[in-house]
Amino acid sequence: MLRTDCFVVGAGPAGLTAARLLALKGRTVVVADSGTARTTRLELLAPASHVTVAALGLEHLLGDSAIARACLGIRRTRRSGEHDYEDFLRHPCRVGYVVDRARFDERLRDEAVAAGVTFCGLRAIGVTLDRSVICRASDTARTKLVLAEIVVDATGRAAAIARRRGARVAARDRMVAELVEDAAIDATADSASWLDYRSDGPTWSYRIHGPQGRVQNWCIRASGTPAGHALLRVDASACILSQAAGEGWIAVGDAAMAFDPIASQGLFNALSSALVAAGALLSSDRLSPTAARLYSDAVTATFVRCEAGRFSVYNTTPLFRT
Repeated sequence: MLRTDCFVVGAGPAGLTAARLLALKGRTVVVADSGTARTTRLELLAPASHVTVAALGLEHLLGDSAIARACLGIRRTRRSGEHDYEDFLRHPCRVGYVVDRARFDERLRDEAVAAGVTFCGLRAIGVTLDRSVICRASDTARTKLVLAEIVVDATGRAAAIARRRGARVAARDRMVAELVEDAAIDATADSASWLDYRSDGPTWSYRIHGPQGRVQNWCIRASGTPAGHALLRVDASACILSQAAGEGWIAVGDAAMAFDPIASQGLFNALSSALVAAGALLSSDRLSPTAARLYSDAVTATFVRCEAGRFSVYNTTPLFRT
C-alpha cells in the first residue's frame, strides 16, 4: 500500500497545479499519471486569467515564445454575415495568450517536480469503503492501494473519483470538437494574433494562431450530427458535477466542470480551480464538510456565470440555472 498526504489522480494542468501548490506548502504529494497521450491543441487564455497566472507564479511561462503567443482578441462572424470584435485592449490586462498545451503542460510538470511532487505510473480503477484508491500500474496488470488524507480528482470529464464517491453529472450538453487543420503556416508568427470564430447555424468553427507559426482550425458540432473529415475529435461538452468535493476528496479542472476546450474557459478553469481547491485543502488538515460545500457552491456559481456569458454572446441555451 502507498500512503501519502495528497494523492492527485491525473497529470493535466489542473492536477499538476494543485499538486505543486500543495507540495510547496509541505504536503507529501503523489500524482498518478496513467501515461496517456498528451494534449497537443492550442488554447486561449483570455486577459481575465492573468491574475490567476500571476498568483500561481507562472507568468514566465507566458513570456516564453515557444509556449505562448500574444492574442489581441476574438473576431466573430455570424451566420448572417455580421461581424463583431472582442478587443482585449479594452481589458485592464490588455492582451490574451494562445498557449501550446503540450509545451505548457511539460513545463508545469517540471515545476511540480521542482516543488517535490512524486509521479507514479498508475491509473485509478476504483475506490474502497475506507477511501483508499485502487490503482493499476501502467506497465503491469498489478493493482495497488493508495491511502491518502485527500484525493484530488483531476481525471477530466470522466470524474473517475468524484463519481465513485457519489457525485453525478448535473448538467451536460453533448458537443464534439473536430480538428480539421493543424499546420505551421503562419508567416506572422512573431506578431500578436486573433482568434477567429465563425458561426454556421448548428455548427461553428475556431481558427487559432499559436506559437512558432502553428495554426489550428476546429469545428464544433452537436454529438450525433454528421461528422466530417477530422484529424482529431475531442469531447467539447459543457458539464458540471452535482458536487465538486466531499469527505476526503475534491475535484479540479474538467472533473469539476468542463467547457469547450478551445475557447478561453478550459485552461483558465484548470488553473483557477486548482488554486481555489489548494487553498481549501491547506486551510485545514482535512477537508471539512463546510469547506467542501463552499467549494462546490463556488464551482456552481462559476459555471452559471460562464453559461450566462455564453448565452449572451452566442445565443445558446444556458445549461444550468440556480
